[in-house]
Amino acid sequence: MWCAVSVDGRLDVNVALSRPSYQSSLYNDASGNYYPGYANDGGHGTHMLYGPCMHTNLDTNPWWAVDLGVALYVVGVKFTNRDSSGTYAVNQSINQENI
Repeated sequence: MWCAVSVDGRLDVNVALSRPSYQSSLYNDASGNYYPGYANDGGHGTHMLYGPCMHTNLDTNPWWAVDLGVALYVVGVKFTNRDSSGTYAVNQSINQENI
């Protein structure tokens, strides 16, 4: 589950913002559905219910993808995980140095 994903191009612009996104399955519960577009909608909330965040079912190999529309040079990708407690978030960045 990711609450925010940023794909940065050469000018440090989030080229994934509001682009079509997809995931291996759609998780839903009494609070609603957790769509793939929640990860790249520009919101930075980390609480699963109030973020909102994207979420898959308990897939063996879950995945999330974004269609950037064109081939682009990507400088880095930043992922922000959920924080159901409201006190912390896990951030993971991928950049040219660790690809």
